[in-house]
Amino acid sequence: MNYIDTALRVPFALASTLRRARVFHAHGVMARGHAELGSHWWPVQGRIPVTVRLSRGIGLPGAIPDVLGLSVRLHLAAGPWDLLLASTDPVTRFLPCPALGWSTAQYSSLNAFRTPDNDSPTWVLATPEAGQPRTASLSALSTADPLHFTLSLAHSRTDTTPAGRLWLETPLSVDDEDHPDFDPVLHRPEGLEMWPQWVADARRAAYSGSRAGRHSVEA
Repeated sequence: MNYIDTALRVPFALASTLRRARVFHAHGVMARGHAELGSHWWPVQGRIPVTVRLSRGIGLPGAIPDVLGLSVRLHLAAGPWDLLLASTDPVTRFLPCPALGWSTAQYSSLNAFRTPDNDSPTWVLATPEAGQPRTASLSALSTADPLHFTLSLAHSRTDTTPAGRLWLETPLSVDDEDHPDFDPVLHRPEGLEMWPQWVADARRAAYSGSRAGRHSVEA
């Protein structure tokens, strides 16, 4: 266990045990749908089934602005690919930032990715399309129309290219404690690396600690 694991895994496990839930993004709603991946950057292209979780990062009550989360599990033939996106400052693309509502959140993968054929760091971005709630409350999602997002790829602060769309079609009635564990470090295509590596290591340790804490409560 390296120093990052020591510094993060144990505190996240303790916090998750005390909270009896995820440390961040403890409460959310889930849906099934599909993505249309239209860029050759993706390891696969075309129509891909997805499971999605929308959540509030800190868990502030009601419609108070919060860091909003968009977790997407792409169900690929080779195994799941988890993309964890959060509302961010649109200038930096890697600093989480509270959003006033679901309709105005600008999501980023926080970590960039590198592929074997391209050393340039690439961020996955998602922009909500029309019809999403103006507030940031989870309850507003229960009465919203099916949600759509535009997907794009950012190769720098100014270079952004279209990459597809995301449709959420079927709401799922699942209690928070039964939501799947989305993990972008463990669940990703072979050969696709997260960048920078130290941030990926920190996320791996934090997710591992949070899972261990929750599972100890369940046991």
